Amino acid sequence: IWHISVLPISCGTMKIGFEVFLVVAREMSITKAANELHITQQCASDHIKRLEKEYNVVLFERRPKFRLTQAGEIMLHNLLNIQIMETSMSRSLAGIAEGTVGGFTLGISTSRAPIILPRVLPRYYQCYPKVNISFTEEDTQILEERLLNGQVDLFIGVNTSPHPDYKIQTLTTDEIILVISAKLLRREFSKQEIRQMEDGIDLKRFSNIPFTQSFKTGKVNHAIQEYLDSYNVKLNVIYNISDSETQILLCASGICAALCPKMLLAAAYRHNQTCKPEDELYMFPIRNLGRELKIELVSHRNAMHPMYIQDFVHILQEELPRIADSMSLEELRKNIQ
Repeated sequence: IWHISVLPISCGTMKIGFEVFLVVAREMSITKAANELHITQQCASDHIKRLEKEYNVVLFERRPKFRLTQAGEIMLHNLLNIQIMETSMSRSLAGIAEGTVGGFTLGISTSRAPIILPRVLPRYYQCYPKVNISFTEEDTQILEERLLNGQVDLFIGVNTSPHPDYKIQTLTTDEIILVISAKLLRREFSKQEIRQMEDGIDLKRFSNIPFTQSFKTGKVNHAIQEYLDSYNVKLNVIYNISDSETQILLCASGICAALCPKMLLAAAYRHNQTCKPEDELYMFPIRNLGRELKIELVSHRNAMHPMYIQDFVHILQEELPRIADSMSLEELRKNIQ
């Protein structure tokens, strides 16, 4: 399913026939496309027919269902790439003409935004106070599609799915950590067993403990599920929610445990600074997990970014490893000795 963003016909340099085609491909209806473009249905149909005649192909099947042909899919893919390159060129030229004025859209997950952006944006703002950044907060799977459709310029994702149109840079790595309240842990295990867990836990021993877990569509959940399937482990999942901070708050209440990326444990750290000893949270690595999370910066391979985006990328490359290092389990454990 394509979600297509199209500039008005009066804007941009793409010829009108292509722009009509993009709207028809998005709406899968000549009538709806004509209404949106404020032209007659016959006019829209004529534009499609001229394109089909020019390239000697059929772009849409009319029956039994209106849909793109293979030729139509190829045209759609290439026109979306052209839009991305035109937008990139316009921004680059505007950056040269106006200096440090411009704007771009960054995709990032809701959970990682409060961890990453406060460390990155102050540095960036010192150099580019007039650049406007718009943020789209979604899971990696949704951001992958939005990048291909030109709705975001780049995004910070986790274990991004390969695609020939992606340029993927690994910024740092993360690992999945078990978070569990002292109350719940001590109810199931002895003090000696808990001490032995500091070097890593076996999730098979936690099969009777209630868990909160991310939705199945999330990349973190994919990594967890691969591990569970490979070791034939089934968790007792009672809540599904993707927001890591909410998962940690549920753990703090003592009703369940959670599997969270280490970079997102700040809420657990803050909780341990102020809570009673019996309400503290324990955080343990998972033994034999072998599935690290790659925190990646993803852009379109056809995009040529202006200097103000390139410098934003450089700051991300410097700051992300520092953020990952600062979220060490050793620091977090100081609060539960």
